[in-house]
Amino acid sequence: MGGRHPQFLPAASVAKYLVLSALPHSITSRIIPGSARPPLIRGLLTAWLLLAVLQPLTALRADETPTLSQLRSVLQQHCLDCHGPETAEAGLRVDQLSDDFNDRDNSLAWIEIRNAINLGEMPPQDRPRLPSEFVQVLSSTISSQMRALDHARISTGGRVLLRRMNRHEYTNTISDLLAMKFPTGESPLEVLPPDGTAAGFDRVSTALLLDPSLLTQYYQVARQIAARAIVDGPPEFPTAVMRLEYEDIAESGAISYLLRRLGMNPVPGGIELIEGSTRSFGMLRYPDRRDNNVAPLSGFYRFTLRAGAAPGADGTWPRVTLKHNHPDESMQQIAEWIITAPRDEPQEYTVIVARDTLGGELNVAMQGSVTLYTSQRPGEDFMRRNDQLGEQGDFAATLRLDGRKIAEGWGGDRSTPDPEKLDTTQFPRAYLDYLEVEGPLYDQWPPRSHTMLLGDEQQQPQDLTRAEQILREFLPRAYRRPVTAAELSSTLAVIDRELQNGADFHAALRTGLTAVLTSPLFLYLTEPAPLDTTAPRLLNDYELASRLSYFLWSSMPDEELFRAAAAGELQHAENRRRQVDRMLAAPGADRFITSFAGQWLRTDSFLNFAPDRNLYKEFDDKLADAVLREPLEFFRTVLQQDLPVTSFLSSDFVVINDRLARHYGISDVNGDEFRRVALPADSERGGLLGMAGIHLAGSDGIRTKPVSRAAYLREVLFANPPDPPPPNAGEVEPNIRGENLTVRERLLQHQQIEACAGCHRNLDPWGLALENFNVTGQWRELQDGENFRGDRRPAIDASGTLPNGRSFASYAEFRQLILEQHLRFRRALTGKLLTYALGRPVEPTDDDLINSIADTMATEQDTLRTLIKLLVSSEQFASK
Repeated sequence: MGGRHPQFLPAASVAKYLVLSALPHSITSRIIPGSARPPLIRGLLTAWLLLAVLQPLTALRADETPTLSQLRSVLQQHCLDCHGPETAEAGLRVDQLSDDFNDRDNSLAWIEIRNAINLGEMPPQDRPRLPSEFVQVLSSTISSQMRALDHARISTGGRVLLRRMNRHEYTNTISDLLAMKFPTGESPLEVLPPDGTAAGFDRVSTALLLDPSLLTQYYQVARQIAARAIVDGPPEFPTAVMRLEYEDIAESGAISYLLRRLGMNPVPGGIELIEGSTRSFGMLRYPDRRDNNVAPLSGFYRFTLRAGAAPGADGTWPRVTLKHNHPDESMQQIAEWIITAPRDEPQEYTVIVARDTLGGELNVAMQGSVTLYTSQRPGEDFMRRNDQLGEQGDFAATLRLDGRKIAEGWGGDRSTPDPEKLDTTQFPRAYLDYLEVEGPLYDQWPPRSHTMLLGDEQQQPQDLTRAEQILREFLPRAYRRPVTAAELSSTLAVIDRELQNGADFHAALRTGLTAVLTSPLFLYLTEPAPLDTTAPRLLNDYELASRLSYFLWSSMPDEELFRAAAAGELQHAENRRRQVDRMLAAPGADRFITSFAGQWLRTDSFLNFAPDRNLYKEFDDKLADAVLREPLEFFRTVLQQDLPVTSFLSSDFVVINDRLARHYGISDVNGDEFRRVALPADSERGGLLGMAGIHLAGSDGIRTKPVSRAAYLREVLFANPPDPPPPNAGEVEPNIRGENLTVRERLLQHQQIEACAGCHRNLDPWGLALENFNVTGQWRELQDGENFRGDRRPAIDASGTLPNGRSFASYAEFRQLILEQHLRFRRALTGKLLTYALGRPVEPTDDDLINSIADTMATEQDTLRTLIKLLVSSEQFASK
């Protein structure tokens, strides 16, 4: 509905309340003084007033809503006593309101009126209450005006404006331009500040401003990139191989205090690990370094653990983690492996990751629930027996037993083996042979960026002529189009000045490269405005190449796109469609999946509130990672396998790994990789509605929040966000001691607050339909979370009625009703993709295109690929 009022509120009803509300208090208090008249008389008077006062309002069509002028007339008649020229309480005068929301003071006055009425502060307590239907209409109308004003603020009138690359695009472009990989802490993505967003994406031109402070940061980043790109001499820290033999540290006695435990034993060639962990004990470090770090500089390192294993009695193989002692918790874990190589045939388990200079000791730890020692087990036995005697009322015996405990010394820090676990062969065991680190790793030296720019330096002079040759090859790629003589000369002048001031050739080139990477011609996706501003300008081929590449790859064009641009092929829509097929099959399409799908589906909000581990003990870090990846992997599958876009509304499959499969109760899924898994016909999973992340985002970690879930569904699926709540509207209160109300019961109570009723009646059913999913997205038939425990938990009621009047009795029926709105979903998805592709919000002039694409998809191939091809074939995509 997108800002229009609910269709179930007839215009005649609105008019009735406008009429009644418009009557001055002086009249209503005399004619209809509350209970002073019998209901029949009040009803007759109301009917008479409907005919006599403001009768033209009843002429509104069913799809019309009152204008600001009509609402203003009502307010002036109802509120003038307190907010007119004579009193003007709180400095507010309703007789001075206008329809012009571009007038700041006027719009603020309307907002103040909306908020005061929503909160029940107006009219005063001694005046008649405004009907909730009128309050809803007033609030919706003013909210619609504010949305229109906000849209006008970011609107470009349908034109694609000059826009800066966001930091993701900047990082990708540098990586592709200079064949550069960034170690931890040195990526522009980590250094540059987050970008602004508009219309839900970080690619909209009006949100990507470039102020002096940000330009300074770009300059600093560009200098670091230039220093990495062009190097002098051999690397400061050559690649070294460091190895820790576990047999050596076992024999050295460094861990003798640990080897006395049951969970760690010296064995021929290394160490047997059943529980706990072993660290590197200062015996693994980069050569000639005094600290215990293996990383002398930020870069990439290869970590190799050679190990074998024996499974437990239940067939489970040991799982081990390799961690780094690092002040940043997110940098601590390096790898996790399931060791399946036999003990007598150990294998190498290897990973290459980025490391920085802040790490320290390395640690290999067994994962799992094996705990061979029980702290103070006899003491615990004393306490258990004391509890039993206390329940029996034999307090004399409890005192005697407590005295015996003290006499036998069962206080303090002792721990003893659990006798049930003395047979350690029943548990998975890992046999550690050695741990090896190799690094810093270099793809080549000098790096590829150096050789790409300078070529074979042995055969070339190092002078201004050579610098000009380098720029002639480099600038067209950096600026993503042919360059002019003036553009070449300006950069060459920077290098010449450095050479004249005594800089060596490499240093001068680094300064020139810094200038290029901070130039607006590089930072901005430049598309000169047409001379005739009344008509759109068709883009040239190089501009189209950039539009395609930044749309689907979030980076610069590759050689094939540059070739197609030079040949003039991209002017033809069919050639652009062929490029879409090629580009979606390339590795760069991963960026489109991460960027568009991540922002459209708002995956960054999934873990805003971590589940309470006391209530949801099964929720762990691996599940959190899987929950974040699931919607992206689902999107990838729908895109790559050309599945219908309606799969997002409902599907007969999920895309999960083993951790999510366990969470969802799905069997026969093994391994960390995500894959498509078929669902039975009666499954509650499938589509976005069945994903745990959606339900996590709609919770506070303890209880579900149906209002948040409803707002998510309406915005993501149908681009129809609810009106913002008034300030201080408050949350639906959690259960307090002595109460055991379900979320539905508390929402129904909330709806009794007149100021909240209108919005919540339209919003709550969307969220309550998902109540069968708990905080972590697990299916439930009975209430859980908060204080709901035991067998007397209330059953979940997922029934409701949508604003369009369609009722449902269960989640399955709700999902079917959502699926029936497939055309509405296609329109919303098309609008989202158009905003993402063009870097501007959807405009009214886009309506025909959106309708055409949605209709074509509904009757032809209903896939994301079809949607993308139709979009890149459009006039909007191909023009400025």
